[in-house]
Amino acid sequence: MKTKLTTTLLRSVALATALLAIPTVTFANDSSSADRATQALALKGAVPVKNAGPFVHVGSLRIQVSAKLGQPSAKLPDGTWLYGQRAIEGSAAEGTLVVRFSQGRVSELALVTPAIATAMLEPRKAGDRVRVANNQ
Repeated sequence: MKTKLTTTLLRSVALATALLAIPTVTFANDSSSADRATQALALKGAVPVKNAGPFVHVGSLRIQVSAKLGQPSAKLPDGTWLYGQRAIEGSAAEGTLVVRFSQGRVSELALVTPAIATAMLEPRKAGDRVRVANNQ
């Protein structure tokens, strides 16, 4: 009888301790990922963006983008516009805003790293090979 009471008491204490530890773990995890956009940009090289200012979002007309954001830093052959030196509000994430169009309307907005923007600007021919590894 005494053994069952001791076992039950120990289980209750262990459960209570575990439940009290959960908010601490969650809080610590939240504080380390406070700037998720910066982390995602560093890991993936690109972060999808919902809007660029209050008037440019997916579905906006090309002329609206031009009127609100001005002329792009660069235009790609496929019609994509690049706007350099942009940042995500409330984040340390900085890079190049990529605006893709489909049928004259914004189809995608993303912030990319300088390396990705540079790669997008490099002209490539259909048969060009890209070196991704070295055997040394």
